[in-house]
This record gives sequence, C-alpha cells and structure tokens, in this order.
Amino acid sequence: MTVINKNNNRESFLNRVASSLGRERSYNVQRPDIKGMIPDSYGTLTNADLIDILKEQCFFIHTQLIESTPEILQQTLDDLIAANGGGPVITSGDPRFARYNLSFPGSTEWSEAAGREDNISRSEAANTVLVFADYVLAESGTIVVESRPDQGRALHFLPEHYIAIIERERIVLRSTQAAAALNRRIEAGEPVGSSINFISGPSNSADIEMQLVVGVHGPLRATYVLI
Repeated sequence: MTVINKNNNRESFLNRVASSLGRERSYNVQRPDIKGMIPDSYGTLTNADLIDILKEQCFFIHTQLIESTPEILQQTLDDLIAANGGGPVITSGDPRFARYNLSFPGSTEWSEAAGREDNISRSEAANTVLVFADYVLAESGTIVVESRPDQGRALHFLPEHYIAIIERERIVLRSTQAAAALNRRIEAGEPVGSSINFISGPSNSADIEMQLVVGVHGPLRATYVLI
C-alpha cells in the first residue's frame, strides 16, 4: 500500500509555485482581518423582507418554493416525494433530520461509513434527494451547502429531483453575509466543509438555438421548503 504524505505534497507544490514566480517562500502568513471588509447587515430589511425577495427570485430560477412549518414538515415532504413519482429517496446525514423527527421508509442516506462508490451509486439511483440548506442567498435564490462526510458533492447533482429544506433564520441577503458567517466559524475553530457549493435551482442551458432547457446536467426539478 502506498502512503501519500499530504504535507510533503503541499510543500513541494508551494516550492514550485515560489520558484516559478522567482521569489523566496513566505512562511507564517497570517489570515487577513476581513471583518471590516464584509458587511454584516442589510440595512432595514427584515427576515420577512428577505423571504419576499427569495420568493420572487425563485420564479426566475425555475424553482418551486413551498412554505411549511416544523409541525407539518413531514407531511409536506411526503407529498412532494409522491408528486415526484415516489422513491427511491436519499437524504444527507444532516442531524437536523432527527431534530425534526423526519423519517422516510425505504430511503437511503449519504454516510461516511458507506464509502464513496456506494454513496454515488445510491445518489445515481435516487429519484429524489432531501437536504438541509446551510445558508440561503435571497437575492439570487441560491442555497449554500457544504461538502462534508454526511453529504458529498455528488449528492446534490445526481438525483432527478432536489428538495432543499430552508430554516428561516438561515436566509441572508447575498454571498457576503454567508461568507461572514463562515469566517466567524473558521475563527472560532469550528470545522467547515471541504468545499462550499452554491446552487441556484436546476441547471439551465440555452446553448442550442437560444432555446432554454432546464435540468440539462443536474436535477430536473428543484424545490425549496421553507420552515
């Protein structure tokens, strides 16, 4: 078995970059203080205002937005799954599914224990995927989701139908507020996903004769469920 030393690979890469730039390596680089660079508020806009902006934008990105409550969330999701033609269903391993007492008999879950190949196979076979949004950008109708052991990148792009559950307090105006929240987590030493995905509804393409086609290389339909 070959053991890859990530630190050696990183040092080799950085040495090569410095050499190509014709300068010495820099060490002990400090992260810049970006608190003053990223606005942390959006003026007089309330959460209700942000929801109105999100609703309007969802129309333009061909995404259905349904308002629900924690009390009827299970029924709302069951109805959507049925409207999509039933299973198979896959969910992320987000602990919020347990927090809201959600269960989907016969569904599978993206999990670190399953391994990469099994997780991808399950995602490919799924008709509907259910995830929780980490943040939502009202201005563009974009959900922000981290790639973590309990939800890999492929989970968001392989099933035919995509359902994102949005908690109202997760809605911000635009990416600068989401970046500020992520920066606070990093400064606090909290773990952050290996990549951050920004998803604005189903994929769109008008490459062929300027005819818009939705769902070309990703889910055919996206639905946001607001609680």
